[in-house]
Amino acid sequence: MNTIFKNISYLFLITFLLAGCEKEITVTLPDATQDYVVEASVNQKFPTLSYVFVSKSVDYFNPDLSMRGISGATVFITEGTISGKDTFYTGTKYQMTDIATIPGADTLFKGFSGIYFNLSLAGKEQTPYLLEIKLPDGTLITGKTYIPKVVPIDSIQYTIKDTYTANKDKKDAYVTLFFTDPPEQNNYRLETLHSTDSLMIGWGAADSYRTFDDQTLNNGSRFVNYNRPFSQGDTLNFYLNSIGRKEYLFWLSFNKAANNGGPFATPVTVASNISGAIGSFTGYGCSFRQTILN
Repeated sequence: MNTIFKNISYLFLITFLLAGCEKEITVTLPDATQDYVVEASVNQKFPTLSYVFVSKSVDYFNPDLSMRGISGATVFITEGTISGKDTFYTGTKYQMTDIATIPGADTLFKGFSGIYFNLSLAGKEQTPYLLEIKLPDGTLITGKTYIPKVVPIDSIQYTIKDTYTANKDKKDAYVTLFFTDPPEQNNYRLETLHSTDSLMIGWGAADSYRTFDDQTLNNGSRFVNYNRPFSQGDTLNFYLNSIGRKEYLFWLSFNKAANNGGPFATPVTVASNISGAIGSFTGYGCSFRQTILN
């Protein structure tokens, strides 16, 4: 469970560059302001991957990476409809349940809090959604997203080679994923899980992520190569997610911030699409395929 929300943890790793001087001096600095952080998602395929995680960013000088979120919030996700240029959020309103209120959840999600689920929430393709959060201190957080049309995975192909890079006891398997990109502008977040079980509780449980669009290659057959070999006999789960443009820009900036070279690098601004917090509310049009590399 330690990896369930690992991509949220990157949002918390905010550091200062402290320079030393020949003469020791004392500087009084104000407390760092903490922002509320939200990772929320809705999809049309996996109920466990529609959730809301609410927390606070880490204090620069008093870091706490316990991953304990904020319990006691009131959280709703509401289905909307589009009429012309207007969007109305008058559809089914789902209240998300705080896992801290579920008997036995403290064992399953030991060390975690601030996670909200509703397994009855079944997202729909080409549908907008509204997120509303009211925190115990009265703070209001909102977000809007849209589940785009699903782009199906066409096939998964792989080649077994007489090498043993990934596992000294099993031959290497090199994998390629194929899909057909539609003519309209599309944005993707591809996630891969190396497991016999396709169940994930949180997108952060995946082993790898790729965020890309179709500005260079559009309207035709596309493929994604996995340059790192897997092992013969592995079971792989592929989640090809269509996402909106704002959500794409968030995850693109998030990836840049997470891989920005550590505390000595130039800061990167994360393109949040949440009001009242930082983070993202992402609608995923999810195409799924599981493959065993025999």
